[in-house]
Amino acid sequence: MPWAELFFRVITALGSDYFYVALIATGFWAVDKRASILTAFVLIISVVSNYWLKITFKNPRPPSTNWLPGTDASNYSLPSGHAQNSTTLWGWLGIKIKTWWMSVLSAVLIVLIGLSRIYIGVHWLGDVLLGWTVGLLLLIVLWRLEEPARSILSKYNPNMLYLGLVVFGLVAMILTELLSPVTIVGLEDNFGANGGLIIGLGIGLALESRYVNFETPPKYREKWRAALRVIIGLILVFVIMFGLSPILPTDVYWLRATRYALGAIVAAFVWPFLFKKLGL
Repeated sequence: MPWAELFFRVITALGSDYFYVALIATGFWAVDKRASILTAFVLIISVVSNYWLKITFKNPRPPSTNWLPGTDASNYSLPSGHAQNSTTLWGWLGIKIKTWWMSVLSAVLIVLIGLSRIYIGVHWLGDVLLGWTVGLLLLIVLWRLEEPARSILSKYNPNMLYLGLVVFGLVAMILTELLSPVTIVGLEDNFGANGGLIIGLGIGLALESRYVNFETPPKYREKWRAALRVIIGLILVFVIMFGLSPILPTDVYWLRATRYALGAIVAAFVWPFLFKKLGL
């Protein structure tokens, strides 16, 4: 049914890396900087753990003949990254944004995003069920560890944490490249984007903390300022992520990582530096 295909394509996009970049960047620039940084850390933990679980299980996806036309999914199947990451991220937002509508929205999106992967044909039911389970367990652990972690990390300069994120991203990329040959699964090609985002985020946050330190929400709470921050910022970030692909191509692991790292640096540091100078 064409309407169902369109519906589930839109739903699955709400669990994509690009949507999460836009969502967290919007919160970072215009809603709550600290909360958005924490949300990014939560998502990073889920994304990296999902890749390593896929490498461990090495479970193939359903045959590509089952996929909807135009669908691309090049890595292993178990557990579903969309199911796991949506459970962790939307569950986290449901916990932190203490409203009934956010709780309902989070629950509905978690279920629909997981089901969309089955409808599109890129996952088995077991992949999605395990993704939901791992995401829920991870959500509970992170929720319970938040306060102890805050207490410990408050004793250190935030830049230490941000630079640690850079090191973590580099190590994760190297290990992924060594342990999962691209000729077998293409996993590093996918992780090149996420690894680059992790490294770039760490660099960008360290620079922003040192040289910008902007305020959210925008001073005087003027909505047009927030809107401009988001609209112009997203254009800049996605121009970098997509526009530089001819010189930093997707099929070269470290070059793809560089492209996404630059996008994250623009999001976390360059654009905040500019909009603060512009008075936005």
